[in-house]
Amino acid sequence: MNKQPKKAAVRAGAVVLIGAMAVAACGSSSKSASTSTTTAASTSTSAASSSTTAASTGSTLAPLSGGTASISGPGVTATTITLGQIATVSGPVPGLFQNSVDSMDAFVNYINSEGGIDGHKLVLLHEDDGYNCVTYTNDMKDLSTKVFAVVGTFSVEDECGAATLKATPNLPNIEAIIINPQLFSLPNAFAGITQPPGFITTGYQWVKDKYPNDITKVGSLYPTSAAFSEVEEHDAAQSVGYKYVYSAGIATTDTNFTSNILRMKADGVKIVDLLANPDSTVADFEQQAAQQNFDPDVVLGATAYDAGFFKLLGNPADAANLVAPLYFPLYLGQDRSTNPELNTYLTWLNNLHSGDTANLFGESAWAAGVLFAQAVQAAGANGPVTQSGVVQAITNLGSFTADGLDPATNPGKRVGPSCEVIVGVQNGQFVRLDPSAGYECNGTYLNVPLSQLG
Repeated sequence: MNKQPKKAAVRAGAVVLIGAMAVAACGSSSKSASTSTTTAASTSTSAASSSTTAASTGSTLAPLSGGTASISGPGVTATTITLGQIATVSGPVPGLFQNSVDSMDAFVNYINSEGGIDGHKLVLLHEDDGYNCVTYTNDMKDLSTKVFAVVGTFSVEDECGAATLKATPNLPNIEAIIINPQLFSLPNAFAGITQPPGFITTGYQWVKDKYPNDITKVGSLYPTSAAFSEVEEHDAAQSVGYKYVYSAGIATTDTNFTSNILRMKADGVKIVDLLANPDSTVADFEQQAAQQNFDPDVVLGATAYDAGFFKLLGNPADAANLVAPLYFPLYLGQDRSTNPELNTYLTWLNNLHSGDTANLFGESAWAAGVLFAQAVQAAGANGPVTQSGVVQAITNLGSFTADGLDPATNPGKRVGPSCEVIVGVQNGQFVRLDPSAGYECNGTYLNVPLSQLG
């Protein structure tokens, strides 16, 4: 039931993330968020019970509580700050971005347990666009008059809010990940994980360092619904010397890649680039490659890092050559002991939604919450906090890691990450290949002009 975005302007990185979770979301039993539901300012009992544990993780957000700066703007009272979030929860892929909703709820509960932001408790209004542009447009219009900021949004339809954001340039719009790159032209649009048009070279460089003789024999499959992914990713790979000898577009419904595999095998392909595809495609490819005795040194498939991948794969040995370069921590738990902010996030997600499995949609929504909190803190250092002050604070914030959760980006200057962690598979489990902790930073973020994406 994979559903890829149909819009030509949606770029590769976003398509990867959306496609990676679509299969899991189709079978998800998680609840759907109702339109305009509210997360109360009061902290839930389960969340409050773990405030000591969460606070002890070392988050730098705690000093935000008890501040004295005055805050004014829509959605602000003497004791509360109302935020809004838009997410695709209902529609053709039910529950698609539910984890971003759950994670923003967790963030609000965590902040409120610490006393709020500058003495104000947070209230969160949820909007569900149902994978519909008109609904998203109406959601953004509705929130623009009710909330101080829109934070943690995750939607394929985010371009449909552009007109409202242009009309209300002081409204901070801090998405989890900006899907449509045209929004980067708006001065009040930001993201918890900043991915301007382009792609990161770090994973490609890591593979090149390990297999220098293989990079002239590269094969690739990419979704035809996101052919521009070939521009972003292949430009990044080619900038460090990769040469593609086979490249083919595939439909989102394709599950049989035998003919592609046999062609790659005949062409002597040593590295297979599947970075633009969902985890189900990576799993199917690895299975079928093993059946055809095609054993490239590397299969690049970042989306394989997902809780459901091994169920899709079957035999873990088929993915022994998998390399998954990630620009986020191992949120399935492997990095919990070494990344304090990740531990805080996972603790509060579990407190509020026990058994909820983290994914990138939720992790990036939490990062968006951190970006908002830090921007309010920065704006308050210069006097009373306003919406325009928060926009300006993010614009000038500089390096941002979401309190060490993610590799550094610069959301205000539209600079993407240059660091990744390289993940592989050993004994049926995801493991760090490099580095043992933190991130590998031996590459760059290669920007691509919007005009090249169509």
